[in-house]
Amino acid sequence: MTSANPVLVEVIRGKQVESRHRGACAVVRANGEIVHAWGDLEALVYPRSALKPIQALPLIDTGAADYYSVTPQEIALACASHSSEAFHVDQVRAWLARVGLGVEDLECGPGGEGTCEALSLNVTKSMSRAGEVFTRAHNNCSGKHTGFLTTALHLNEPTKGYIDAHHPVQLRVAEAVEELTGVALNSVPCGTDGCGIPVYAIPLQALALGMARMVGGELGTARTAAALHITSAMAAHPRCVAGTGRFDTRVMSACDGTVLTKGGAEGVHIAMLPGLGLGIALKMDDGTIRASELAMACVLDGLGLLHAAVRPQLLDLIEQPIKSTLGERVGEIRRGPGLVF
Repeated sequence: MTSANPVLVEVIRGKQVESRHRGACAVVRANGEIVHAWGDLEALVYPRSALKPIQALPLIDTGAADYYSVTPQEIALACASHSSEAFHVDQVRAWLARVGLGVEDLECGPGGEGTCEALSLNVTKSMSRAGEVFTRAHNNCSGKHTGFLTTALHLNEPTKGYIDAHHPVQLRVAEAVEELTGVALNSVPCGTDGCGIPVYAIPLQALALGMARMVGGELGTARTAAALHITSAMAAHPRCVAGTGRFDTRVMSACDGTVLTKGGAEGVHIAMLPGLGLGIALKMDDGTIRASELAMACVLDGLGLLHAAVRPQLLDLIEQPIKSTLGERVGEIRRGPGLVF
């Protein structure tokens, strides 16, 4: 990302700007029209977990979800970066058992990237106090990986090595990403995501386009139906997508299906707006989640999506108070001067 990107978020202490977070953001229609733009939209970014709704498409359109009676909650888990709460982990284990597999078949590590921790600090502390051990089912990507395994089983493919870029599971995922984003993945850098699967660097504008196409109805009949299946599951089960008190769960719960959001590592966030057929993608230059979440809240607010009945529930996401150890408000994290509509 270029340092010329605008300041989307700033941190205020007293009357002084203490920190600035630069980034880029695109709001795009399914036909590729750019509705709003801030910063460099052509810079390549790794979408990370923000890509999960698209990565879940083969689970639906191969027929695997129907064959194994995958529930809407499980489809939402396939799109999740979950908090490793008991209801998340129990659902993953039950799904694996139903298809005849176990936690040991997951090829993601335990906990978060490079750690044995949950995305929720409360969960990590609770498990530590109870002496519970993190397993692969606790990995925030375990739902996505269970979806990959389910698809491989349905198509009689090896379940071993399903995270490899050349495995049919990942080739199908890559094809879905190419179709929705319009990017030829063999022409862009490829890395390894935190959970071990391939991750491709794509333009931010293309990521927003992919999300617009998830809700824009401009795909083929089968894939449009699969996309609707996924977005409906996310809307109906926002706690499965993230977890208690988390940004995505709070926004989707408050907006009641009109806004679908999904965060990723290193300051990436996407949104899908079903009623408007719009996709949003943003990336903070410094990779901070505190900035990406607030920027996304401010973009949604600027688009008029946080209406009077919703806005009070999410006000702390739009302007986050900074408090001293005495509980006194000493500043705030707020929309930066570069995020102008």
